[in-house]
Amino acid sequence: MLPPPNFQLFIAKSAPEFQDFLSDKGDADKENVYFYQIVNNTEKKYRTLLLTDNSKNKDYAEVVTESAIFLYTGKTETLYLKNKAKTYKIEFLGYIGKCGYAYFQEMYIDGVKNNDFILIK
Repeated sequence: MLPPPNFQLFIAKSAPEFQDFLSDKGDADKENVYFYQIVNNTEKKYRTLLLTDNSKNKDYAEVVTESAIFLYTGKTETLYLKNKAKTYKIEFLGYIGKCGYAYFQEMYIDGVKNNDFILIK
């Protein structure tokens, strides 16, 4: 059995918007940065991590939610990413195939197609 897929987006550390993901102390903003969905008119928050030094590409930080199997339904699912300045709307299409493999099909962020998972370049 495969573990549930994670969902991550990448943020260029050199982009001015990267600061919106950091606390006033300059570390990951654990209070204001999170993924959520709207379920029954209520924010359903997901455990969210901001990895600033763990990325394979040191020029990018990763914002991650674990166990994102809820996105792989075979229909477009809407997920939001909030930080202290903005909320991003993510429309994600993927499915779980045979043997439990997760397959990504397409994604739009704020209405713009984005298949490279880079939120901010």
